[in-house]
Amino acid sequence: MDSPTDYKQAAIDQWTADPCGEVVAEGETGTRAYFESLLQSRDDYAHWMHDSLGYAQTAGLDVLDVGCGQGIDVTRYALAGARATGMDLTPRHVELARKHTTAMGLDVTIVEGDAESMPFADASFDRVSSNGVLHHTPDMPAALREIRRVLRPGGETRVIVYNRSSLHYWMNQVGYCGIVRGQLFQERSMAGVLSRGVEYSSTGARPLVRVYSPRQVRRMLNEAGFHDVSTTVRHFHAEDAVLTGILEKRVTALREQKTLDRIGRAAGWYVVGVGRR
Repeated sequence: MDSPTDYKQAAIDQWTADPCGEVVAEGETGTRAYFESLLQSRDDYAHWMHDSLGYAQTAGLDVLDVGCGQGIDVTRYALAGARATGMDLTPRHVELARKHTTAMGLDVTIVEGDAESMPFADASFDRVSSNGVLHHTPDMPAALREIRRVLRPGGETRVIVYNRSSLHYWMNQVGYCGIVRGQLFQERSMAGVLSRGVEYSSTGARPLVRVYSPRQVRRMLNEAGFHDVSTTVRHFHAEDAVLTGILEKRVTALREQKTLDRIGRAAGWYVVGVGRR
């Protein structure tokens, strides 16, 4: 793929065939039972996202979720009392997010749009969130500038992207997939390795997947014009790194949430970036 347009079409192809999270949910897509299963699966996977995305702090605010997928975060914001809007590049995601928020009895706006060129007026929102999305867009700095544009003065953004400084990246993606399995030699780059295997695909779709260190995320937020910028690192499961996956059955601490959270805060798979306009 040579152009940003190709990368974006690859993302649409990926999540049209395999809507985000579908593999872990039960039931028929578009129904309340399916969506409640999806919500529970997210909580089981990443309990820390409630605090990191600050759902409880958004009552009465206009909140935009960039890359809303099937509607998990936009639903959490709406349930917390926010006036919530979701936006996604993939029409299938837009369709499902509308069905799911309707099934939940929520008054939520879901629109189709590109993070690098959003269909909203300047200063439209008090909070803009983007969870696990911007590492798939070709021009993340442009997306961050757009987030700042649609935020009101004093408004806040919270973005979550894959962490280049994580144990998962270095042990599983570089070490195991890249070197042991030979994918780095086949693909000729880590970009190819990540595109090939990070996201589940039933069709062989290869969306763009990038990783960013906390330092890179802080720099990009500052360059986009945000202030009071900070980052935290979260998320670790024993199977996220080859070594801890092997040791899990023998080391009791690796089955304890407090240990996993401690590792996650040092070398987890996600960087959470926060900035204020």
